[in-house]
Amino acid sequence: MKMRFLIVSVSVAVLSLAHTLAHGQTAKKKSWSVGARTAACKLDCSAGHLHGTYRAYGSSDPELKSPEGRKLYAECVRLCLDPLPTIYVQRPIIEAGGSWFGQTKSDCLGCHAAGQAKRNWPGVNTLPDNLKR
Repeated sequence: MKMRFLIVSVSVAVLSLAHTLAHGQTAKKKSWSVGARTAACKLDCSAGHLHGTYRAYGSSDPELKSPEGRKLYAECVRLCLDPLPTIYVQRPIIEAGGSWFGQTKSDCLGCHAAGQAKRNWPGVNTLPDNLKR
């Protein structure tokens, strides 16, 4: 029981420190124009790129011919432009200086807006029946 408490306490302390450091570094980051961030997000959400790879349209509708595929792509771009959500699996990894599938903190914060998250959870990627081919 004491070991669990120690592990949880250390984890909370490390995550708090990483969160504090990240906010200090976020304020210093070079801001991109909205147009440059949008172009980067559109590329990243395309099939074959990081966010487009695990989206339903990435394998089922890579050319975005279906209305559902276009809708999911637009949602991906919108989420990419928003600030990072507060509950985000990758966040502690990139904030601690690590990388996520080759993407570093500066890569992620180059597209995501600075500031408070508009949502707590990044969303769920589903495979609509109309995308199945």
